[in-house]
Amino acid sequence: MKRAVIVAMALLLIAGSSLFLFNPAQSTAPSSVHDLTIPTGDPNWEKACHSAIIPNTTPACTQAALFDLNLARRSEGLARLTLPRGFSELRQARQLIYLVNNERTIRNLPSVEDSSPQLELLARQAANQARDPAIPPSMDGGSDWAGNFPNAIVVVFMWMYEDGYRYTNGGGGSNLDCQSPKSSGCWGHRAVILENSSTDTHYGAAFTTQLTPSQSLEYADSYTLVLAGPPAPFAIGDTGPLARTIVVVAILMILGSAIAWLTGRRRQQKNRQLGPPPPSYHPWP
Repeated sequence: MKRAVIVAMALLLIAGSSLFLFNPAQSTAPSSVHDLTIPTGDPNWEKACHSAIIPNTTPACTQAALFDLNLARRSEGLARLTLPRGFSELRQARQLIYLVNNERTIRNLPSVEDSSPQLELLARQAANQARDPAIPPSMDGGSDWAGNFPNAIVVVFMWMYEDGYRYTNGGGGSNLDCQSPKSSGCWGHRAVILENSSTDTHYGAAFTTQLTPSQSLEYADSYTLVLAGPPAPFAIGDTGPLARTIVVVAILMILGSAIAWLTGRRRQQKNRQLGPPPPSYHPWP
C-alpha cells in the first residue's frame, strides 16, 4: 500500500508541475460576461469629441472619454482612473502605454515597462498601413490596431470594454474580427492588452495621421499596440487535459490502496476473533 500511495503522490506532483511550469500563463480576458455589464447606449465621448482635430486632446473630449472608461471600470468593480499631471502632454503612443499598463496592474498583471526597437518598428509600419502589427516568429504575444478614433483614451476604452459582438454589431463597437457571437476574435483586443504569455514582455506602440494612400480616405488616424516577448519556459502547449487525467488516476490509486488496507484490517480482526485454527492430524501410513 505504501508503494502505491507514494506513486500516487508522485503523479499528483507531476500533474501540478505540468499546470504551473509547462503551460504558459493565460490571459485574463473575459468572454461574454462583459456583454451584460458594460453600460448600453451611445458613449459620451461620441458627443463630446466631434471636433475634426486629430488627436483630440481638448478638456471636453478628454473628460468625456475618461467618464466612459470609468463607467465601464465601475461595472467590473474596478477603481476609477485619475489621469496623472502632464498626461495630456504625452505623445499618443505614450498615453496608450500608460493606459494599457493601468488596465493590467489594476488586474494584478505586471506592467510592461520596456519597449523593443523591433516591436516599435513593427508598430510604426503597421500604423502607417492601418493594420495589426506582425508578431515576430520567435516571440509570443499579440497586437491591436484601431483607426478613426479621437484619442488614446477612447482607443483603450473601445479595446477593453466595447470589443464584443453586442457592441460591434449594435453600432457601438468596432471589432472587425467579431462578426458573430461565437467568433474567436470577440474581445480579442482586450486579450492582447491583458497579454501574459511571456515572462519578459516588451511593447511597441505607434500613432500616426500619415497613412498610406490606400488608407488615407478611410481612416483619419491610426493606433497600434504590440505586446510580445520570448515564450515562457517549458511552454510546450496545453497540458491541462493530461494533468487532469493524471490527477484522476492518482486519486483512484489512493482510494484503491485505502480500500485494500481496510479490507486487510478487517480480515485480521476477524481472524483474531476466531482464534488460531485447530491443529490438523495426519495418520501415519
